[in-house]
Amino acid sequence: MPPAPVHDELIRTRRIPAPPGLYMDHVNVTLLGPSPLALLDSAYAETTVTLLEWLREAAPEGLDTLILTHFHRDHLGGAAAVCEATGARACAHPIEIPLMKERQPSLVLEPVEEGTKLRFGKMEVEALLTPGHSPGHLSFWWAEERVLFGGDNVLLPTTTSISPPLGCLSDYLRTLQRILALEPRVIYPGHGSPVRDPGGRIRALLAHRAQREEQVLAALAKGPETPAGIAEDIYRGLGEARIRMGTSMVRSHLEKLAEEGKVRDEEGRFRIVE
Repeated sequence: MPPAPVHDELIRTRRIPAPPGLYMDHVNVTLLGPSPLALLDSAYAETTVTLLEWLREAAPEGLDTLILTHFHRDHLGGAAAVCEATGARACAHPIEIPLMKERQPSLVLEPVEEGTKLRFGKMEVEALLTPGHSPGHLSFWWAEERVLFGGDNVLLPTTTSISPPLGCLSDYLRTLQRILALEPRVIYPGHGSPVRDPGGRIRALLAHRAQREEQVLAALAKGPETPAGIAEDIYRGLGEARIRMGTSMVRSHLEKLAEEGKVRDEEGRFRIVE
């Protein structure tokens, strides 16, 4: 049976098309609450006009808070412009704030820690530190309705990129297990449609990562020793851009395996520990 509908007046999501040439073709931004209003993420710098036009329509009474899940350009890009246009305060996890300030030095950010509760009208959400995709990635849990605003953790149909050194696969897998234990009934993601079967999707993501780890070990056993060489073996025939992204994913798996003592890093060349 599908989950009961969530209050449409409290959650309004807009899909913002990406600038040309990017791997992801859009990003989601979400308005939370009736009053005061919060905006979750701010899309790309290049799409600020589109975002502000939507905000003038969807939030004519004004915006109180801009919540930033993490520092990547598709979530942070429009932040300074949104705050300047609306007077909203911006907030993020303390780990992310220096990374955001590198990209937008003028942006004033307030810290939001794990466990902080934010209220927007009838909606109270709790900040959850959910690292992996980025070190201080925040998700927000609406316990009353068992709704998670998950940022880039649980996407559909694509998978989440984990790119070292700021992405960590071990952290990401722990984040997925934490979200699974919450038993959300719906997840609003940073990309794609709402995830209506969170448990099934998370288990599929965990299985996918386990399968990819087996592929990395199998490729490593055949001879390629570098992340790029292993990616070329696993992603053979999928094109240069996909192999380049795959190299980062392979590196994240190798770092996890090295943490577990299953492989050894010898100045960028990896070997299975016998």
